[in-house]
Amino acid sequence: MSITLDYTNCLAEAISPTHGLIQSEVKTLIDKIPAHHANLEEQRSNGESGFWELPYQDTSELTALLKKHQGRWDHLVVCGTGGSVLTPRSLFGALAHRHHNELDPKARKGAPKVHFLSSADPLAVSQLLGGLDLKKTLFQVNSRSGSTAEAVAQTLLILEVLKKKAGKTSPSNQLVIVTELEKSPLFELARLEKCDTLHFPANVSGRFSVLGNNTLFMAGLSGISVPALLKGGAAADQQFRHGEANANPGYMHALLHYLLTRKRRKTIHATFPFSERLGHVATWYNHLVAVSLGKMNNRQGKAVHVGPSPESAVGTFDLHGQQQLHSEGPFDKVVTFITVRDHGSTQAVPASPIRSDGLSYVGGADLATLVEQGHLAAEEHLTSSGRPSMNLILDTVDEAHVIGLYHLLMLSAVMSAELYGIDPFDQPSIEHAKAGIFAQTGRSGFEDRAKKLRDYRARPRRRTVERRIPEPAPAPAE
Repeated sequence: MSITLDYTNCLAEAISPTHGLIQSEVKTLIDKIPAHHANLEEQRSNGESGFWELPYQDTSELTALLKKHQGRWDHLVVCGTGGSVLTPRSLFGALAHRHHNELDPKARKGAPKVHFLSSADPLAVSQLLGGLDLKKTLFQVNSRSGSTAEAVAQTLLILEVLKKKAGKTSPSNQLVIVTELEKSPLFELARLEKCDTLHFPANVSGRFSVLGNNTLFMAGLSGISVPALLKGGAAADQQFRHGEANANPGYMHALLHYLLTRKRRKTIHATFPFSERLGHVATWYNHLVAVSLGKMNNRQGKAVHVGPSPESAVGTFDLHGQQQLHSEGPFDKVVTFITVRDHGSTQAVPASPIRSDGLSYVGGADLATLVEQGHLAAEEHLTSSGRPSMNLILDTVDEAHVIGLYHLLMLSAVMSAELYGIDPFDQPSIEHAKAGIFAQTGRSGFEDRAKKLRDYRARPRRRTVERRIPEPAPAPAE
């Protein structure tokens, strides 16, 4: 496995001292990384977050449950909200066949079609449930706390639908709940309904759960190799577990972004993979950065209001979109390209049947080369425009490299938090939003919050603009 970070175009010698870093700035922070790494090792040893240890977990219960359910279902629906669903969804997008659900069962090797339900949108829920053969569908609900409103609502609805439409007196065979065991309300419900359960560790947030049971159960059932994922995670952990930033692309990625934010005001961090599959990882990384680094207070409780604004694009599509903003808009961005040496296919382009300069120039090339050319064009234009960028280069897209990329980006997030002096593992504003939903639905203990929301809702809104759109005229009779 090989992942390379090339940060040549972040430096002043490539794009000028106004927007690029000078070597002395980089070296000064590199020299401080070993002390910060020691702090992260202390956090790891005291269990502040458990994501570091997931590659080494006991998977006997997971393996047994996969064996029970493999080859039995036409559909798997992964439910929940936030990182507990976004993380497995991104892994599936990166490693599953691009058109997994359109393949016939033989081509899927017995794996079910996989669907994701990540919100309480009523139309999304009703259309998904209405389009499935419920007797041949397995539902997986992911919720670490077991009390998040969306996950609870989805679970109660699924139970009712299974009992009514699938004709089951008990849905226990068709529902797997991944949650914190013993303390979770959903665990209590699972025990009552005799549903299968898997443990979601209390010290692993959804955004860090790439190797959690919520992700691995989906992966194993859909045909992605769980042993390869765990092996890749262990390899990445062992390769990156040191404080020498010059030999640690995760830490170097963090310190470059930190310096560019603090010293060059590059507050928008764009991730730009030139691989459609890795576009799903970029979406997950947006979530990771927003929740882990967007903080009001530092670890001492002082208001600091830090955090970059994450953004993502996908090449070559966004060469015809966001590249315009990246190259000519405000000088407030740093772009991280993610490229792949071997896409798994080259796909030759045939010669044009007619002689035309606007057609013939592509004939005889291949699509993999076209993607590489698009990346080079984007990178060169950013550099010549004085915009900092870097490249994360993967040999290929497989379990080992994708998990290595996830691990690198999680390391970058926790090291960035260490540099900012904030806690990457808490999420106070998200908990505040959850409490707001609890209050409005009448959950006990949230009465003061409920009153505040009622008062807020009742306040007059005098600054509105409305334009009524008339109903379309009926079509003339034929």
